[in-house]
Amino acid sequence: MGAHQSAHAPLPRPPPPPLLSNNPVEFSVERAILLILLLHQLSALLAHFRRVGALGVYKCVIGHLLALFSAAVPGVASLVASEEKKALADLEKDLLGDGDPTAVTALPEQSIDAEELEKRTGEAMRADAARATQKRWGGIYHNSGGALATLQGRIWSQYVDTNALYPGVFPTLRKYEAEVIAMTLSIVHGHEAGACGLLASGGTEAVLLAALAYRETGRARGITEPQIICAISAHPAITKACHYFGIELIKVPLEPSSMSLRAAAVRPYLNSQTVAIYASAPSFAHGVIDAIEELGALAMEARVGLHVDNCLGGFLLSFMAREGLLTKPFDFAVPGVSSMSIDVHKYGCAPKGVSVVAFRTAELRRATYVPSTDGCEGLYVTPTLQGSRSGAIMATAWATLLHVGGAGYAAKAREISACHEKIKAFVRATPPLRLCADSDACTVPVCSETLNVYALATLLEQKGWSVFTGQKPATVTFPLGDQTPALVDELLRDLGESVRWLLAHPDFKPKGNAAVYGMASVAPDAVLDSILRGYVDLTLKVKPLN
Repeated sequence: MGAHQSAHAPLPRPPPPPLLSNNPVEFSVERAILLILLLHQLSALLAHFRRVGALGVYKCVIGHLLALFSAAVPGVASLVASEEKKALADLEKDLLGDGDPTAVTALPEQSIDAEELEKRTGEAMRADAARATQKRWGGIYHNSGGALATLQGRIWSQYVDTNALYPGVFPTLRKYEAEVIAMTLSIVHGHEAGACGLLASGGTEAVLLAALAYRETGRARGITEPQIICAISAHPAITKACHYFGIELIKVPLEPSSMSLRAAAVRPYLNSQTVAIYASAPSFAHGVIDAIEELGALAMEARVGLHVDNCLGGFLLSFMAREGLLTKPFDFAVPGVSSMSIDVHKYGCAPKGVSVVAFRTAELRRATYVPSTDGCEGLYVTPTLQGSRSGAIMATAWATLLHVGGAGYAAKAREISACHEKIKAFVRATPPLRLCADSDACTVPVCSETLNVYALATLLEQKGWSVFTGQKPATVTFPLGDQTPALVDELLRDLGESVRWLLAHPDFKPKGNAAVYGMASVAPDAVLDSILRGYVDLTLKVKPLN
C-alpha cells in the first residue's frame, strides 16, 4: 500500500483562504468592521494626543523604544538602571546624608526611661523647628509657636488615649467630630445647600472618599466602567483614588492663558461612563481656581458630579471672599458643585490629620459607607476608610476652630493675601522671570523662557528656603502661610540675588530634587515611575552612620 502511494505525485495543497471574502456582501461587512476598528484606534490616539500634548506623545514613544531596546540590545537595560541608580543616590544624599548616628534598627531589650526619651525628642524637635520656623519654611503651615500651639498640646494630652471607633464610650468625640464638620460646612455655604460631611485624616482620604461615592452612585445607575475627568493640574490624590477604586482618570489640558480647567476642555470627554468632573480651588502648582461656575453648569447638563478640591485653599479662600479679596465663586454657592474636600490642617491651623469631605446630599455621603453584617464579629460600620481613629486629633481641631474664630481667620487672610500680591508684583518686575499664571491664592508659580528655574530652586534651597518645583511647564512655586508676612522681604531679596547670579553663571546645574524635576521634563514615565517608587523606599529607610 505504501509503495502504491509513493508512485503517485503528492496532492496539491489547497490555496489559503482570502483575507477578505469574495462575496460582495461579506466583503463590505468585513471592510466596514476593519474601518470601524481603525477609526476607533485613531480616535483613541487623537484623544491621547489632546490630553498629553506633543511632549507627552514624545515621552510615550521614547518609553516604548527604551523598553524595546532594553529587551533587544545588550547593555541598554543596565545603562537605564545605572541612570536611575544615580538619580536615587542624589536623592538619598539629600534625604539621609551620610547616615544617622542615633539610628534605631531593633527594639531595645531594656526600657529607656522617660527623662531620656524626652531629652532625645526635645533635641530632635528643636532641630526640626530651627528649619520649620525660620526662613527655610515660609510655606503653608501655620506658626507652630505661641498660645495656639500651647493650647493644642494641652488638649491633645487630654485625649491621647481615646478612640472615636467607640462613640458610646467616648460620646464627646462624636460631638467634636460632628461640630468640626458643621463649622467647616458653614464657611463653604454648606448649610444653605443642605450639605453634610465626613471627617477624614487628610486631603487624600477626603478625595478617596469622594471618588468612592461617585463610583458607587455610578454603579447604581448601571455604569460599569466609571470615568472621572480632571485637569493635568489636579492633585495626585485623585490619581491615587482612581487607581485604588478602578476608575479611569482622564486628564485634560489647561487653558494656556489662565492655567485653569474650563468647560470647553472637559466637554469632548464626557460620555455615558463619566461619573464626575474634578476641579481645583486652587491648584497647588499654579494657585489658580478652576472655572467652577462653568464646570458646575456643565456637570448639571451632563448629569454628573462636580468635586471641588479645596484642600489647599480651605479656610483661606472662604475668608478672602468674606473680606472682599476674592470674587471667583468656588463652593456650594455654585449650582452643580456636588462635593468638596476642605483641609482643616493647613490654613485652618489644626494639627495635621484633619480634613472634611463635604457632600451636597446625604445620599452621596451614604454611598461611601461599607456596612458589614454577616461576619463573626457582628455588625460593623465606620464613617471613613479608617477603623480606629485618635480622638486627640478631633478634640484639638475642634478647640483650634473655636480659638481662632472667624475674625482670626479673616485677619490671616488679609495678611497672606497682601504677601501674595507683593510676591507677584516682584516677579513681574524681575525679568527674565514671569508668572506662570496669575494665581488667585496660596502659591505663586514662577517660570522663565531663558532661566533654568530648577537651578533657581537649587540656589534658593542653598540659601535656606524650601520651595516647590513642578512641570508642564517648568515651574518653581512659592507657597504662602502664616510665616510669610515676617519673611517675605528676605525671600524677595534672596530671589533677586539668585536670579542675578544665575544670569552671570548660566551653566549652573540643578541638584537634588530640582535635578530630578529637570530630568522629568523629558524622561519616559516608566523611568520616573521607578524613581518615585525608589524615593518612597528611601523615606522608609533607616541608615545608621558607618
